[in-house]
Amino acid sequence: MARISMTLVLVCILSSSLAGCMFNREGGEISLDVEPEITKGTIIESYSEGELISSNSVSIGFDFQKTRADNRLATFGIDLQDGREPFTIDAEEAAIVSIDFTNHGIYNILAYAVDDAGNQANTSIQITIDLRIDWTETDTVNPQALPFNPEPENAGQHPKMIEIISNVENPAIVNNIGDSGQQIKLTWQLVDELDDICQTRNGQINDGDAMQWQTIYFNTFMEHELRIILDDSQDNVNVNQSIMVLYEN
Repeated sequence: MARISMTLVLVCILSSSLAGCMFNREGGEISLDVEPEITKGTIIESYSEGELISSNSVSIGFDFQKTRADNRLATFGIDLQDGREPFTIDAEEAAIVSIDFTNHGIYNILAYAVDDAGNQANTSIQITIDLRIDWTETDTVNPQALPFNPEPENAGQHPKMIEIISNVENPAIVNNIGDSGQQIKLTWQLVDELDDICQTRNGQINDGDAMQWQTIYFNTFMEHELRIILDDSQDNVNVNQSIMVLYEN
């Protein structure tokens, strides 16, 4: 009989430790149910002639509407666990906690609910935020360097890779005069903050044509620059580039 009693006690202990569910000493329970709108998003920064013209954050709502408790629910919260104070709302006034993610990274956040007796139930949610930089320059003989930082500001897991797509166009010139409308030679360089050239490619673009360099890069440490170096040609070029900082392949 003693062995049966011990077994029943053990079953009760294990049952009360289920994730997202907590009992207080009076038998109260919090059944935590929270649903993020999305678990993956992309911040997009757009530059024109080297100037930032727009930058969108990723806004995610965490819905606690299905959370239930024996006692009155007092607080719903999201802790990004990146040094900032948790984001909280009054559970009697609202059920959705909205967070704006302004930096790329993987966030292992903690969602929680607290009742009026001080009991708390927690659950973990992983959010992945990639970064895309769109860059355009028009009619330039000296393309600017495109800087980017693949290191996450939350000091979390580093990205898996960087994808680069760079298009350079040598527009056709009507009524060519003198040396205008000539062939252009150029060099792409991917350079880290130590000024080491990590990847490079040479190219040649005829008048009216365009050329693309597409590459994948796996060093996601240190700040970098993407450079386009033209030869001595006086032809203007158009540049359209995209850099993706990706946490999943």
